Amino acid sequence: MNLRQTGFFLLHDLVRSDLRSLYAEFHTLSRDSKERLNAISASRLEATLKHASLSIPFYRERVKPGSVALSDFPVVRKSDLRRHFEDFMSQQVRDEYTGKRKKKAYSWLEMKTGGSTGEPTTVIHGRRFREFGRAARVYCNHMSGFPVGTPYLMLWGSMNDINQMQASVQTRIFNRFMNFELLNAFRLDEASMVRHIERINSSNANHMMAYVDAAYQLAQFAQRNGIDVRPLKSVMGCAGTITTEMRNVIQEVFRCKLHNKYGSRDCGDMACECAAGGFHIFSNYVLLEIVDEQGNPLPAGVSGRILVTTLVNNDFPLIRYEIGDIGALSDEFCPCGSPFTLLQAVEGRTYEMIMDTRGSTVTPVYFRHLIGVVHNPNLFRRFQFVQHGSSSYSLKLERVSSEDSDLLNVTLGKIVEDLKHVLGNDADIHIVVSGHIGETGSGKFLYTRNEFLKRHDAEHQAAGDVR
Repeated sequence: MNLRQTGFFLLHDLVRSDLRSLYAEFHTLSRDSKERLNAISASRLEATLKHASLSIPFYRERVKPGSVALSDFPVVRKSDLRRHFEDFMSQQVRDEYTGKRKKKAYSWLEMKTGGSTGEPTTVIHGRRFREFGRAARVYCNHMSGFPVGTPYLMLWGSMNDINQMQASVQTRIFNRFMNFELLNAFRLDEASMVRHIERINSSNANHMMAYVDAAYQLAQFAQRNGIDVRPLKSVMGCAGTITTEMRNVIQEVFRCKLHNKYGSRDCGDMACECAAGGFHIFSNYVLLEIVDEQGNPLPAGVSGRILVTTLVNNDFPLIRYEIGDIGALSDEFCPCGSPFTLLQAVEGRTYEMIMDTRGSTVTPVYFRHLIGVVHNPNLFRRFQFVQHGSSSYSLKLERVSSEDSDLLNVTLGKIVEDLKHVLGNDADIHIVVSGHIGETGSGKFLYTRNEFLKRHDAEHQAAGDVR
């Protein structure tokens, strides 16, 4: 254990945090049997369900008291959280939240999502869930090759940097122990990317944590301009869907393995890819289900909606929470030996799914491959495909340069032709070529967006229709 890691855990010991023991639990369970892990998960699930059915108003009104059957619980949508926010709280948190009782120091925390696919959502992270989440975050760093104290670069969004704001003393102390250097992902113009690459090449850090779209954009920039990038030992890709093309480009440019991490602000870090390639779900503190439109479980290898159940958050339990992502489970066993359940893939957000003119769903992976790989002869940096109506769409393209206009026109014709093969010949596709396509407010870049589906869902929710 290095000095920074020692100091990091001592700091948490001083505030009577259980981080040290919880972090050790992740390591212990990764080497334990599947039966032992399943027993712990089942025990925590049963306790969560029983507590929720007896003590949490939202569930108490909808589930038989004392129920410990997951299937008895309804699917929870983000609209449910917005409508019944306080009904998801335990009595103590509700009293503290409404000011009836003084809030304890270092207890629950109100957490707001970035709202990248719609209206932001607010949840409560209880103290124990916060500590599990922090342990999971540190364990993800370990899985990606840079345990606490190991120097790493962080290609991340920083409004403090943009607004020239000073971070809090507590944040600066934490960052010092974590030992990272920030490269601002909100600044990715050409001059900034040149500076980022120069810093990577001169740094002694051999690892990087990054918004995956920002890492992909930086890698593409280096490729296009023939800039050599110093080899790294690992890159952890976060806050986006990793396609095969993105993985290939990032690994080729940085000459290292890309580790996929899956998490969210409302549910914490839920899965990470190990060195052997297994995408492990942290089933000691979260349960992930893959279900169809009716909420029925789907077998391994079949894509569906991801439902999350938090196992250690009695202050604000989320049970069968539809987080808004599409993915699939795997029933394979990882060569690393860890018994943690495997994700096969996370394909994207619900509102990134596009529907054809007949109403069938088309995965965003198709668009990212067709437009970003098959039909991109180095003419544009990135694109955004948006569905506006049942048969109306737009395609925004961010140009690399104003040259090769004839090639661009030919390429656009091929793109539209191939898109209509999948979407339908009656698809109305409007193309816009621009110099820049912006990110969401939380810094994420969405390659596909379904404004039609989002508007349709909002209308049903406003009418009180719960799917």
